[in-house]
Amino acid sequence: MGKFVAALLGVISGFVIAHVLKETPEGRTFFARAKATLDTFTEGVKHAYRQ
Repeated sequence: MGKFVAALLGVISGFVIAHVLKETPEGRTFFARAKATLDTFTEGVKHAYRQ
């Protein structure tokens, strides 16, 4: 049970930190680049699946 609570607190902390980071200009830039990279990867997987 202790490991579950620790994992849950870690996930919650991660979301809070990401939210705070996204409020800064550098954080917005980072998340925009991460989203663009993920979108490119997703399109590549979709393209490979269709072939």
